[in-house]
Amino acid sequence: MIEQLSLEERHKRHRERVREYCEQHVEPVIEQHERDGTFPEGLVRSIGEAGLTGVPYPTAHGGLGADYRSFAITVEEFARSWKLVAGAINIACGLVGYPIAQFGNDEQRDEWLTSICTGEWIPAFSLTEPEAGSDAAAISTTATRDGDEWVLNGEKIWTTHGSVADFLTVVVRTDETTDHRGISLIGVPNPHEIDGFSVERDIPCMEGAAAIESELRFDDVRVPVGHLIGEEGHGFRYIMEGLDIGRIGTAAQGVGISQGAFEVSSTYADEREQFGQPIRDFQGIGFKLADMASATEAARLLTLAAADQRDRGERVTKRAAMAKTFATDVAMEVSTEAVQVLGARGYSHDYPVERYMREAKGTQIYDGTNEINRLVIVNRMYD
Repeated sequence: MIEQLSLEERHKRHRERVREYCEQHVEPVIEQHERDGTFPEGLVRSIGEAGLTGVPYPTAHGGLGADYRSFAITVEEFARSWKLVAGAINIACGLVGYPIAQFGNDEQRDEWLTSICTGEWIPAFSLTEPEAGSDAAAISTTATRDGDEWVLNGEKIWTTHGSVADFLTVVVRTDETTDHRGISLIGVPNPHEIDGFSVERDIPCMEGAAAIESELRFDDVRVPVGHLIGEEGHGFRYIMEGLDIGRIGTAAQGVGISQGAFEVSSTYADEREQFGQPIRDFQGIGFKLADMASATEAARLLTLAAADQRDRGERVTKRAAMAKTFATDVAMEVSTEAVQVLGARGYSHDYPVERYMREAKGTQIYDGTNEINRLVIVNRMYD
């Protein structure tokens, strides 16, 4: 049952602020970065400087001190323009930022969280391995205690932003336990300056050449003992709680993609004429637009409901998984229909709907595939 959703005037003002920022600073540079295959490092940092990266975190650490509804709205509006930068915000607030904010020590929050929220550091979360994806407890990268240092060894893949990251949260095994009880999180600032760390390659992927998904190696990488986040052996719990936030953010990315694709389609359907009338007037197109608008709004409401539940201090594992699964499936459906509405033009790079379609596919896979999220929902069906 979804409780009455409460949005306030401040949320509307925040949406307007973020949309204005995106229209002024994000949309003018998308085409160049997509064409050149360059990651928008300067833009990602400037978003932090504008106070829009660490939305739910305290102002003392460079955030806005706002709620998770504002976070969802922020991510949605950025994804409406360009999912790549919306994803950067989601990583900063979710799997990287949340464990530091909730379980890190004061020094980590003051230095690490602040540097992430203000855009000084671009963060990355390094979890997936060649033999450990959805099964996070199966990781084999190790961190061995050696005096006052941890020594990291292992290989990671699909680390978003890994090759440009100023900060890594690395998921490691700190004892020989073969299940989730042996997992810990270790922060690695400035990894490219540390001996033994290497970027094997950036993986070419469907989203486009501007997106960065890296393969990383850790060969006797040494970091201070104080870089452990929270308690040793509690990392799996921290990941699961961070995923609750990340899934709200990924759901919001799905909503933003859907909204962007719908708007382009709707405008095009008004302007494009065939047989002497706008194609919107043909029932086949008009009904598509109606379904696209309805599905987008339903996804938005479910996403905001999950954020609202988190704002009330409740665990949102089931609802975040519901929102993530539904909203990203909707994004795939709406963006596919958007390509169809535009026909040959939708298939070209001249319009952004083909990019929305590529972006939507990724949202169905990361932060837990939608199949894994459905398992989460089933297992918590009666919570």
